[in-house]
Amino acid sequence: MIKWTVTFLFLTSQALAYVPTVESLFRHGPNPDVTANGVSLTLTVKRYEGAPGKENQKTESSLLSDTKAEDYYKLFFTRVNSEIMKVAQTRYENSGFSESSLLDKQYYPNFTSYTLKNSDESAEKGIFHSMLRSILFNDGAFVVNYLKTLNVPVKLNAEIINRQKVELLASYKQYLLSINKDRTSRKTLINPLKPEDSVARDRVEQVMSEPMYVDQKHVKLSREGGEMSWLVTAGTFEAVFSYKNREIQKIKYKTAAGEIEIQCKDYWLGNGTHALPRYLIVKDFKGEVYQVELTNLRHYVEKESDLLNRLKKWDELLKAKESHEPKPAFIL
Repeated sequence: MIKWTVTFLFLTSQALAYVPTVESLFRHGPNPDVTANGVSLTLTVKRYEGAPGKENQKTESSLLSDTKAEDYYKLFFTRVNSEIMKVAQTRYENSGFSESSLLDKQYYPNFTSYTLKNSDESAEKGIFHSMLRSILFNDGAFVVNYLKTLNVPVKLNAEIINRQKVELLASYKQYLLSINKDRTSRKTLINPLKPEDSVARDRVEQVMSEPMYVDQKHVKLSREGGEMSWLVTAGTFEAVFSYKNREIQKIKYKTAAGEIEIQCKDYWLGNGTHALPRYLIVKDFKGEVYQVELTNLRHYVEKESDLLNRLKKWDELLKAKESHEPKPAFIL
């Protein structure tokens, strides 16, 4: 049995050899699966006075006033299913993140890739939160689905998979299970990867030599900053990933309203097991540049009652409080 299991795993690994697709790259390969249904992320947002490296060059206008050059946020994600999240965002007046410093709360009970409308006004938020979803939950499908709402010509893996190859592998797996259960069945069962008919055998060999996914020509190897990288180009959308770990390095999206660019810097283990960038450098449609520091990542089990109690508590704390201070355009 061990022999056949090893054989199957070997053939499967050969057949399923990684073929870079947009969705696969956005699965944030280094991270293990997220088993908890609750994830929280703490953000400190700082406006650059000018472009990075030119901090003394003051911008003429900014979404953050001179008296509040930093903003403090917490994001709470509660997974409902593979597509839907309950998303809450809280804003604080200082880095203590205390209840008394709570300024604002935003809550989306059914946050999906279609929640932020496909408009220039919401694209900054959509691109930013799609990237966070990719990093925090290894979710490439969310990014692809959101990009599709912006008419970026990308497809899900399920839309470009080589179904003939999948069916052959499934048949071969069933064949191995059958002959392991009954060794004598090898005399009567035909290996689906080695049919007796020569024409059928040639066809099987041709299918097995094909890639698992139909190449959409959106991903290619490139050299960025002297390093080998995966480069994604699809319409007005671009992304760069490190070659070995396939970590997001940069995202850029252009519209008639402007261009948003996000650079990911200094990956670290946010909770001891899951890697995420320490800093995100975000340039918005207006050309303003922000540093977003991801300071804390936490996984936990979230009960519906816990979420409701937290929302109720926030509402109590925010009674008679009104916050009119503007936020960066990419923040909910």
